[in-house]
Amino acid sequence: MATIRTTENQALALAGIFQSVHLCKSLATTGYCDEDELNGTLRSILTLNAERVIDAYGGSPRSINRGLRVMKNQFIGTGEARDLDLARYALSLIQLGTNVKADARTVEQLRIGISKVQLAESDGFDEDTISMLADIYRTSISHLSPRIMVSGDPGFLNDERVASKIRAALLGGIRSVVLWRQCGGSRPKLVMQRAQYAKDAENLLLN
Repeated sequence: MATIRTTENQALALAGIFQSVHLCKSLATTGYCDEDELNGTLRSILTLNAERVIDAYGGSPRSINRGLRVMKNQFIGTGEARDLDLARYALSLIQLGTNVKADARTVEQLRIGISKVQLAESDGFDEDTISMLADIYRTSISHLSPRIMVSGDPGFLNDERVASKIRAALLGGIRSVVLWRQCGGSRPKLVMQRAQYAKDAENLLLN
């Protein structure tokens, strides 16, 4: 059986993380996000037993193209292309996801909660499904550190529909962090393998 601990698989999972934080920033600052990108992120939450890493993202990198582009810009782009907010959110999410993975009680809560959503979910992610995913994040993860403090327009942040999408997107980010760790991802590799991750992202975007 081929190992999943490759830089390409790590790049896929990192793209999932960056897509999650991109969605959060877009929702917090504009009240909107690309629904296809949100669905791609949320779909990964419900795909817990994928045989291949790419299967967590629908079997194709297309569902996380935004994350691949954002990651590439963050790692090798010019100063103008980089977004400090996204970098900060991503690093905090990586630490939070690592803490979640190490907490057996939280992992079990997530498994139970996600299983319930899997039973209820149909072909798309309607408001009720998004609300269920947001509730899982709020009850199982939001008490852990570090807390992800998303900055934006108070009007959007206080809108329950928008807030639910942000929490659900963060849960999708946690899923990608866990997957990244399973693929051999680590904080030192974020520094040492940035160019390789960007190259992998470029190749995946061409597929």
